[in-house]
Amino acid sequence: MPTFAYKGISDAGRSVSGLIDADSLRGARARLREKGIFASDLHSDPGATGSISAEGGDGGGNPLAGLFTRRVGAAELSRTMRQMATLLGAGIPLVETVASLRDQQISPRMTRALDNVRTHIVEGGSLETALAKHPSVFPQIYVGMVGAGEASGALDRVLVRIADHAEAGARLQTRVRDAMTYPLFMMLVGGAIVLFLLSYVVPQVTRVFAQSNQKLPLPTRVLMWMADTLGTWGTTVGVLLILALIGLRLYGRTQSGARQLERVWYATPIAGALAKNVAATRFAQTTATMLSGGLTLVKALAIARSVVGSRLFSDSLEDAEEAVTQGDPLAPALRTSGLYNPMVVDMIGVGEKSGELETMLEKAASMLDEEVRANVDSLSSMLAPVTTVIMGAIVMFIVVAVLLPVFEMNQLVR
Repeated sequence: MPTFAYKGISDAGRSVSGLIDADSLRGARARLREKGIFASDLHSDPGATGSISAEGGDGGGNPLAGLFTRRVGAAELSRTMRQMATLLGAGIPLVETVASLRDQQISPRMTRALDNVRTHIVEGGSLETALAKHPSVFPQIYVGMVGAGEASGALDRVLVRIADHAEAGARLQTRVRDAMTYPLFMMLVGGAIVLFLLSYVVPQVTRVFAQSNQKLPLPTRVLMWMADTLGTWGTTVGVLLILALIGLRLYGRTQSGARQLERVWYATPIAGALAKNVAATRFAQTTATMLSGGLTLVKALAIARSVVGSRLFSDSLEDAEEAVTQGDPLAPALRTSGLYNPMVVDMIGVGEKSGELETMLEKAASMLDEEVRANVDSLSSMLAPVTTVIMGAIVMFIVVAVLLPVFEMNQLVR
C-alpha cells in the first residue's frame, strides 16, 4: 500500500505532520479527515519525484506559471458558485452540475477550468483537488472551504458562503474604484491640458511679450520660466519621475519597504482609515467564511493572512495565529497590533467567550463595510472638489499670466 507524507492542522489547532498509508491520494485525504486533520500538503513518500499539494496550481512546479495570467472576476466566480450550490441543493449529481455550468454564458477561462474539473471528477478525484489545479480561477481560500464542505456533507451550503464572500469582495472593490475614478480622471485630463498649454500655447504667446521689451508682470515671468524649464528639462524630469516611481514600487515589494510605506499610508487622514478598514473587512469576511466552511480558526487565520492585502495586517494575523495555536484567545492578540478598530476587537472577544465567533465576525464585517462606505463617501466628497479647485487654480494662473501683459499694453496704447 502506498505511503503518503502530510503536513496540516489538527482540530486542536496544532501543526502536525507525518506518514499515512492509503490506496490513493484521495483515500489518504479521507483518512486524515477522519483523524481530524486538515492537510495543507499531501504527497507520496519523499522518495517520489512528484508531489500533489492541497493548494495545487496551474503549471506544476514552474515558478513563472500564472505570472501573466488574470484571475476570473469576482462577479463571475460568485455567480458560478451560487449556481453550483443551487443545483447541488436540488439533488443534481456533481458531474452533471459542473457540465450544466459549463454550458452557461461564462468566460473561456472559466469554461476551460470547468471542463478540466469535470474530467477530474469523472476520473474519481474530489472537487477540492480539481479546483486546486486552477488557482487563477478558484482562489486558494475557497479550495480549502470546498474540501471541508465535501468532508462534512454540506458542500452546497459552503458554496453559498463562497458566493457571498466573492460578492462582498466585488462590492468592496467597486466602491473604492468608483470613489477614485473621478479624481483620477480630473487629474489626468487637467494635467494633460496644463502640459499642452505650457509646452505649446504659452511659448507662442510669451514670445510676443519677450519681443516687446517691456517689463513683464511677475506671474508672466514665472509662467515663462516654467515653459522654458519644461522645454529644456521636461524630458529629463519625466524620465526621473518614472524612474522614481519604479524605484518606489520596487522598494514597496521588499519586506521592510512595504511595511514602511503602509505605515506612512495608514497615517494619512481619511485615506489611511479607509485602507485599514478595507484590510480589516477582508480579514473579518474571510475568517467568518472559513469558519462557516468548517475550517479551524488557526487555518482560517493562515488563509486570511494571504488575502488582507497588507503586510502589517498579515504580520498581526501571523502573531494571532501563533497565539491561538498556543491556546491564547484571538482578541488580545489583535488588540496588541493597534491596527484594528477597538469595537471590532471587542466584538471578537465577545464572540470567543460566547462561542459565537463566526456570528460576531460577520457582524464586525458588516460594521466595517459601513465604515468603508462612509470613508469612501468622505474621501470622494473631499477629493472631487479639491481636485477641481487645484486644476482650476492652475488654469486660472496661466490665463492671468497671459492676460496681464495684454492689459498693460492696452493701457500704454491709450
